[in-house]
Amino acid sequence: MKAYKVWTNTICVFTMGCIGSKPRQTAVGPQKTDVSNVKSVENVKVPVVESPQEGIHEFADIDQHVQKAPSALKESVESLVNYVMTKTKDQRLLVRGFFVWIAENIRYDIDGLLGRQPRAPNDVTSVMKNGLSVCEGYASVMEALCRSAGIEVKKLSGFSKGFGYDADKPFTESSQTSHAWNAVRLDGKWFLLDCTWGAGHTDGHIYVKEFKEFYFLTDPAQFVNDHFPYMDNNLAESMKWQLLKKPVTLEEFNKNAQLKSHAFALGVVPESHKSGTITMTNEIQLKFRSKNKRLHYKATLWHLDGHTWREKADATLARSIGDLGVIRVHPPLTGKYRLDIFAKEGSGAGTMAQVAVYVLHCNSVRDGDFQFPIVYASIYTDQCEIVQPQNAKLPANSEINFEIKAPDLDGISVNREPLQKNGGLFSGIVRTGDKGCAYKVNAVFKTGNTTRWEAMFQYHTE
Repeated sequence: MKAYKVWTNTICVFTMGCIGSKPRQTAVGPQKTDVSNVKSVENVKVPVVESPQEGIHEFADIDQHVQKAPSALKESVESLVNYVMTKTKDQRLLVRGFFVWIAENIRYDIDGLLGRQPRAPNDVTSVMKNGLSVCEGYASVMEALCRSAGIEVKKLSGFSKGFGYDADKPFTESSQTSHAWNAVRLDGKWFLLDCTWGAGHTDGHIYVKEFKEFYFLTDPAQFVNDHFPYMDNNLAESMKWQLLKKPVTLEEFNKNAQLKSHAFALGVVPESHKSGTITMTNEIQLKFRSKNKRLHYKATLWHLDGHTWREKADATLARSIGDLGVIRVHPPLTGKYRLDIFAKEGSGAGTMAQVAVYVLHCNSVRDGDFQFPIVYASIYTDQCEIVQPQNAKLPANSEINFEIKAPDLDGISVNREPLQKNGGLFSGIVRTGDKGCAYKVNAVFKTGNTTRWEAMFQYHTE
């Protein structure tokens, strides 16, 4: 019996992107070797993201100052602004202080949004006192604070690719806008920020406060990946608030792949598939560049079964070749899928951050019983190209020809049986045992009389 992760998507019809979705991460580590657990899948973990102090030394003083702000300051915009201005008169630092204060003191009204309780009011006074609102309230508070401090500010609204976003449902000029954020003018130049997404995200039906540095004064070329301004039914005028010399059209916004903030931090750029929706048959291969960085990739595939997303284990295989990431996807069934792409610097064990999301429509399947081998958290897996066998399921009591290209390795074995090296190709015939046996492909290292094996891939007999 396969183990699946199950997510229901019933919340999607309510949120429509007003709050950011849970930025997923997946932990990479050795799988259990018990064959009964071969199909088990790893937990998707909430990532550790930046706190206001980490890596942003120029803001450390103002961050700490607003984090110590007395609770009585929630009663008045003017009182809070005066408190922040006792630390600095620099407008950039003031905006930073307001951004961090909002993240510290306002929670997203997920219960009101889902109808579990009456919605909290969104006027500035109520939002500051109650510490509860949706994106409209977050953006309104930032607008009020900036105006009180004499900083030019604008509240923007439009479409976003937040929680509940579905690439199969493109936005149009008649669509209802779903999100609000701000633009501020500092030293004569406009900048973008999103107080709501900078403060936290939804995780299922709950809200998780978690500071996100990325959404403070974000590069406009990156911000437009998931924010499209649209106000007063005036598309041409609204697009100017992308702050780009060549604004992205609504059609391009709908079409572009959904990249996560970690993609920009790691320099991940889609090379083969720039559209977020892909129609495919049998198997597909996606490629990503990482701007002169070698990254380690992983992917998870989720099948939409009615209103439930179910993870299909062992349906993806990722490999890095220099700065190129290659991800093979082999769906076991026809239908709609969500493909989550993860990456991190370096190989081996560690936590990987989500960098992209795709929607796949698989029209036909060549081999629904196919599975990729389990991949271990080894620094050597990316050095290997599996020629054969491609399928992790091996016939029992049979002779199987193994061929693996690995020119940089000195030795490879299947369990403890060495493969023969000829140039950069390792090959050999392995006799399988009864059903339920595991076969690990190991990198082999010999030092004197000592031999060390490090697992890279795992097959099993059926």
